[in-house]
Amino acid sequence: MKQEEIIQILPERIRRIVQQSVREWDYLQEIHIRSGGSIILVIQGDKVMPDQGGQVVGNREFREILEYISNYSMYAFEEELRKGYLTIPGGHRVGVAGKVLMEQGQVKTIRHMAFLNIRVSHEVTGCADRVMPYLFEKGRFLSTLIVSPPGAGKTTLLRDIVRQTASGGRMFPAKKVSVIDERSEIAGCYMGIPQRDVGIHCDVLDGCRKQEGIYMMLRSMAPEVIAVDEIGAEQDYEALNTALTSGCALLATVHGNSFRHIREKPQLKRIMEEKMFERILFLQGGEPGKGMTVYDSRGQVMTR
Repeated sequence: MKQEEIIQILPERIRRIVQQSVREWDYLQEIHIRSGGSIILVIQGDKVMPDQGGQVVGNREFREILEYISNYSMYAFEEELRKGYLTIPGGHRVGVAGKVLMEQGQVKTIRHMAFLNIRVSHEVTGCADRVMPYLFEKGRFLSTLIVSPPGAGKTTLLRDIVRQTASGGRMFPAKKVSVIDERSEIAGCYMGIPQRDVGIHCDVLDGCRKQEGIYMMLRSMAPEVIAVDEIGAEQDYEALNTALTSGCALLATVHGNSFRHIREKPQLKRIMEEKMFERILFLQGGEPGKGMTVYDSRGQVMTR
């Protein structure tokens, strides 16, 4: 359960404060915790500051949270820390901030961590129902790009599209889907086993970089659809293009605010010019699956 996944990483006092403040766990989006400071909850987009009884988050409490999320071995999470976050069972991302140590112009790790942001992963089964008919043509899955600002639900929508595509439905056949889950947020794997419903015919490569993962899945799992989250690195084009030329459809997400915005992004320009995606979904935020516009590869609106 989502509540249990979050609560178990919090010290007793903070756990009690959060439980008393959150009535509907499905609406909880973020928990901000600052050492020596306050606790702030984001619930349905609203910032809520719970009553802490005049106390602040103590250093001991903060260290306790770090021990819980790292399973008492921060060293084992050095690679994730370079990216500024850890992922815990259930696919929840814990962002961290503090003193950054640099080495040869690269982030080596983060020390003296004093700020945490727990971003709650949501599983909204059926949120892709309305868009699924636009993603298939004569039984073929159409390569699809999901675009939204941060926190607007693109990973939640991606997960439900994966689930439905890998399980099939009355109007479309099931496809073999390979998920490269670089941040462990799509399937929420724990010890290699998905904790989220990603469908019957779905294989997951957890914690692997997108570029390497795409090549690995093409060689080993013979997917019909490859799903990845947050494309945009310079190396993504070659890997995505290889998947397409291998006869595999794509399902991906990217941060953006408009069709023009993603067209002008240098790292996406070639992808957009070559019309690698046949469907482009724009999310405006709010409830997952709603407030969405569907475009074809030319930028023509299909439905709002």
